[in-house]
Amino acid sequence: MNFTLLENILGRFLIAYSFAMVIPIAVALFFQEKVGWAFLISFCITVIVGTVMRFHGKVEGKISVREGFAVVGGAWIFASLFGALPFIISGVVPTYIDALFEVVSGLTTTGSSVLSNLEVLPRSILFWRSLTHWMGGMGIIVMFIVLLPNLGIGAVHIFNSEVPGPISEKIVPRIKDTALILWGIYAGLTVVTIVLLLFAGMSLFDAVNHAFATVATGGFSTRSASIAAYNSFPIELVLTISMFIAGSNFSLFVQAWRKRSLRPLKDTELKYYFLIVVVSTLIITGSLVIQQGWGSLAALRHSVFQVVTLMTTTGFASTDFDQWSGLAKLILFFLMFIGASAGSTAGGLKVSRVILLVKMGLAQLRQAIHPRLVVNIVVQDKVIDTTVLSNVGRFFFVYFLTFAIGSILLAGTGLEPFDAMSAVIANLSNVGPGFGVVGPMFTYAPIEPFGKIVLTACMLLGRLELFTLLVFLTPEFWKSKKSW
Repeated sequence: MNFTLLENILGRFLIAYSFAMVIPIAVALFFQEKVGWAFLISFCITVIVGTVMRFHGKVEGKISVREGFAVVGGAWIFASLFGALPFIISGVVPTYIDALFEVVSGLTTTGSSVLSNLEVLPRSILFWRSLTHWMGGMGIIVMFIVLLPNLGIGAVHIFNSEVPGPISEKIVPRIKDTALILWGIYAGLTVVTIVLLLFAGMSLFDAVNHAFATVATGGFSTRSASIAAYNSFPIELVLTISMFIAGSNFSLFVQAWRKRSLRPLKDTELKYYFLIVVVSTLIITGSLVIQQGWGSLAALRHSVFQVVTLMTTTGFASTDFDQWSGLAKLILFFLMFIGASAGSTAGGLKVSRVILLVKMGLAQLRQAIHPRLVVNIVVQDKVIDTTVLSNVGRFFFVYFLTFAIGSILLAGTGLEPFDAMSAVIANLSNVGPGFGVVGPMFTYAPIEPFGKIVLTACMLLGRLELFTLLVFLTPEFWKSKKSW
């Protein structure tokens, strides 16, 4: 492991990251908030540490696969540790664990929060929460690749270690160009969402914050009751459309634009993503109407919003869905597992993995009947490589093993079993709100400190798709091997 190279790269990352704190400083000055000092102190600490690391480390050497994992994991850990400073220095949260939980929730676009009475908090704090969403949505490392030159071939390893999904493919030959295009689409969708929310009746400050949270599929709101506080169908409609787009594979839109054709939008994963949303919405709407006596239009309105917001792992709430029927809550619970598309800002297993898992299961059934039959897994007229299938199977196993271990640990803090499972999957899939004590109208503040540490780890593991962080626990990772 080339530690001096890592120190240099992570130092440069911290310096770049620190300048994000300048924006909430400007917000604090504009609204004349004293809390701006907390951001200024945090900025200075981050810059100083980053500068020391940059000049103490050396640029010599190249970034291998192992260094790629180390850079991504290290950057997310450093971003979390230093990003928590404004929360604790300002006194908004009582402990550093709470501050760390809040910023990790922001960066991983989870949306879980320990803060209540959001309406009385300083606007610069609310903006910092939303900004961490926006930076983490497309990936702080993908942004880092755009901003900093001379990463060379190592940028490929860094990019592949952070971009979510079973298959990461470059849109254009150069990774830096790919990152730039992705961020361009991301920024463009954000601007469009801001404008539409303004027309829908939001204030400029609320529109910017909610657009950041929507496009990043994060879920932080400026209101304690989330989107339910607005009780506005136009706002919910704008957010639903924007969340659905943000939960789609961004590379499809790039291909459609470059080829001047809608053919890339006929993607198999996109079709199933849309189908799951439609079927889930219809079932939940029927459940609300038949079992709970809702009106058809109100049931459809809130069903489609909650299905999209939870499947895309955004986590907004247009109503208290924890009060819905058991059937409706169970479907929402499973949608948290599935997540949206690979190559999107959403968390969860991803629809593409679910498709492959289903096809693999059906293939095993056919081979049980016909042992000599060779069954190929085909998606989009392409035979999926066995390596990809093996990776999907491994990911599925480790994902559920992590879910099980996390649920047991959280239940050990005193939570009811379903509440514990709900909290773990809500954070592992980067959704945010769950059910019971962590429902959409509650916060995570009552969770024990150990429970918050477990959930913080779940958020990071879910955002980095498990293996990017889990490899740090293997002795082989730290051994000096040229094969890496």
